[in-house]
Amino acid sequence: MRSFLAWSLILFITACSAPHTLYMYTLSPSLSTPLSPISAYRGASVRVDYPKGIEDTMGTRIYYSRSRLTQSYYLYHQWSRPLNRIIMSNLISTLQQNHTFRHVLDYASEARADYLLESTVYRFRHMIEEKGSYADVSIGLRLLRTSDNHLLKSRRFEYRVPCSSTDAKGFVESANKAMEYMGQDIKKWLRR
Repeated sequence: MRSFLAWSLILFITACSAPHTLYMYTLSPSLSTPLSPISAYRGASVRVDYPKGIEDTMGTRIYYSRSRLTQSYYLYHQWSRPLNRIIMSNLISTLQQNHTFRHVLDYASEARADYLLESTVYRFRHMIEEKGSYADVSIGLRLLRTSDNHLLKSRRFEYRVPCSSTDAKGFVESANKAMEYMGQDIKKWLRR
């Protein structure tokens, strides 16, 4: 009987300490048809600056909220890279696909660029309410001329995309849709 209890205790401790599966997510840039490349920036280059935001939310944790005053994060679910790097990659891909600029550079490039695209992530979270959940995304963009740091245009892009489920996977699917909508809106914004 002692031997049975000892083995049962060992199995219980082993089961409780077994590693959990870690799920990693990313945001995929949309692969839509580019708009006509006619724009005021056609022959110019742009540097996409490193997105800024609340430091905690720019890491690899995926956040959710059940009210406007609280925030938590999913255990065993995270972004594949820090969120600001993922957003920067999406912005670069969007601008490259659109052909609005001749060259699109990332923040680390030492090449001189004609324009600078700054971004601030205000919200990037999963909002869960009684009636359902949605991806709550708010990102501000500013386009500056680098020769004199003149602000040419700015806009805050905000999206509330319903989620098919109240888990991290449902949120990431909706966040991808929000980034796709933003890519389309950026193309229109830069054509004006």
